[in-house]
Amino acid sequence: MRPIILGVFAAFFFAFTFVLNRAMELEGGSWIWSASLRFIFMAPLLFVIVWLRGNVKELFQEIKKAPGIWLRWSIVGFGLFYAPLCFAAAYGPGWLIAGTWQITIISGSLLAPLFYETIQTKTGPVQLRGKIPYKGLAMSLIILIGVALMQAEHAAQLSLHEMLLCVVPVMLASFAYPLGNRKMMEACAGRLDAYQRVLGMTLASLPFWLILSLYGLASA
Repeated sequence: MRPIILGVFAAFFFAFTFVLNRAMELEGGSWIWSASLRFIFMAPLLFVIVWLRGNVKELFQEIKKAPGIWLRWSIVGFGLFYAPLCFAAAYGPGWLIAGTWQITIISGSLLAPLFYETIQTKTGPVQLRGKIPYKGLAMSLIILIGVALMQAEHAAQLSLHEMLLCVVPVMLASFAYPLGNRKMMEACAGRLDAYQRVLGMTLASLPFWLILSLYGLASA
């Protein structure tokens, strides 16, 4: 029950980001700063949390082992996830972004063949490539169809240009988030807890955010 409650609270607060990003955009803010400052500000806060838990040393040891993997999948999981969401806020209303984001229900399932599962057999552990769970996917599609029908009337008020600039980035983000996170979980192999992994991915994605910030200084 506790994971469900935490999940509901997480969804509740994350849903606010769609509205707040759009509100900042309408007030004259730039999606570049909405995206980059979130992670730049998160880094010291997460560092303090992990430091108080006494787990900083283990994290940096893991990053030192495979810096390239951390850099690549952190930029995918955090950079190509949140930057497109904020970009979409510049071209579409929060409800459309939030509704489109529900595609993450099936994105993770469609990515299953990119990962391996360890199966215990009589001869020992064997790694098998993941399979798309078609039964679960069918149920998820029913949910997505319901969301699409609910928003179809409102979406008709937007131009094709606005729809593409809003929907396509969110679809990209919906695949990048589970891909990057699951690849990092696979690379860590249970050696790090959630706080350490999120801090590590935040730190490893900072080059992406700093480069985006430089672009922001020049353009906004």
